[in-house]
Amino acid sequence: MIENIKARLRELVPEIKQVGGAADFQSAVESNPTVTPACYVFSLGEAPAPSQFAGRLIQRVRASVGIVLVVKNLTDAKGVAALEDTDALRNKVKQVVYGWRPADGNDPLERGDSNLLAFRDGHVWWQDIYLTSYIDRSEI
Repeated sequence: MIENIKARLRELVPEIKQVGGAADFQSAVESNPTVTPACYVFSLGEAPAPSQFAGRLIQRVRASVGIVLVVKNLTDAKGVAALEDTDALRNKVKQVVYGWRPADGNDPLERGDSNLLAFRDGHVWWQDIYLTSYIDRSEI
């Protein structure tokens, strides 16, 4: 699912210069991304509901995905330009992932919480959370 989201962003949001995953995000956090705008997509967690069936287990699993955008714009010292660039990029990302099914068997992506993660060295770090769910079935 994560790889499908990353591939879709690479294809449909060409303004993003780098699309990475959790390991890339960790590296960027330590020293800022080498190019911007950058985007990092990774799983934030899964929450399975209790099984409703006896015998074979069948659970609905709610999955959350973080899409972190890092934008740099040094044209103004207060960061207003970077925040405006971030909003524009967030809207483009939303247009290509909101309501889209990231994998066979997944429900369409819905919006979750969004928040400013950091504003550092002229970089705005913003996270949008998207939610989906799928059915998990035991093989026994």
